[in-house]
Amino acid sequence: MSPEPTFEDVADPTPEEMTAWAYAPEAQPPVSQDWDILATRPDFGSLFLALVADRQCPHRHFFLGCLYLLTGDAVRTRFHTMPEVDLNALADEAMSIGEAWVSTWAARTRALVRSPESFDYEEWCDAGGLASTPL
Repeated sequence: MSPEPTFEDVADPTPEEMTAWAYAPEAQPPVSQDWDILATRPDFGSLFLALVADRQCPHRHFFLGCLYLLTGDAVRTRFHTMPEVDLNALADEAMSIGEAWVSTWAARTRALVRSPESFDYEEWCDAGGLASTPL
C-alpha cells in the first residue's frame, strides 16, 4: 500500500499535492469536513477539468463536485469569487476537451450564467446535487 499523500498546508494545497491526492485510490480527504470547499479555487479550474476528464482518476467524482461548487459560488456571489469571463473561459475549455462529464458541466454552467436567478444552492454546492448526476 502506498503512503497517504501529504499536504504542507491543507488549507492552501498546491496543484501537485492535489494531483497526488487525486491519483491515490485509497486516500481519504485530509480534513473530515468541507475538504471540497478548501480545495475549490478558481486557479485550479483547468486542473479540475483534467482530473475529471481522466477516467483513470480515482477521485474524479470529487473534482466534478468541485467544478459545480466553483460555478455555484461564482454565480451565488455575483462573480466576486470568480469573474464571469473566467468562468466562461473555463466552460469553453471544458467543451474543447470533449469528455461527457466536463461537457455536461460546461453546458449546465452556461445555462446558469444565462439565468442566474435559477441558482439553487443544493443543486450546485452540495455533493448530492448536479455533481451526483454527471450526465
